[in-house]
Amino acid sequence: MTNKIISAVGKDDFSLDVEFMNGEVKNYNMDYMLTRFPQFQNLKEDKKLFKDVKVDAGGYGVSWNDDLDVDAQTLWEDGILIEMSKKAKADVNRLLAYRLSLARETVGMTQKELAEKTGIYQADISKIERGLANPSVSTLKRLADGLNMNLVIEFKPKEDVAV
Repeated sequence: MTNKIISAVGKDDFSLDVEFMNGEVKNYNMDYMLTRFPQFQNLKEDKKLFKDVKVDAGGYGVSWNDDLDVDAQTLWEDGILIEMSKKAKADVNRLLAYRLSLARETVGMTQKELAEKTGIYQADISKIERGLANPSVSTLKRLADGLNMNLVIEFKPKEDVAV
């Protein structure tokens, strides 16, 4: 599974801090790209352009313009974990988005196929997978059934609560 990107920030040292949907924030050093590929020289010469990095639609990569991009898998595999996003830990919709996307890709099903199997609109599945929806428990149950999986809901003590 490709870990989808939520945000990317260009740093002064020509590295990227990239936050992935699972909450991990990784630092990716752009030195290799900047020295090996001539088209990336523009980024080295124009720090403002470098810092203007954008996350591509769907979170499958980052880009600066039509000619300059890096895919999410490269950033994930070659990036160095620097932290777990505090925002992601608290965002149940983002966690749900990640888990549903992972489950669907694990069984090798597209959003369209899952929609056909469950009767849930593909657009609604997309919204859930982007963390933009707040689905009911019955909708989650239908999705789990469509994936031939069990739906498990847990309540756990918060990690940072002193007992």
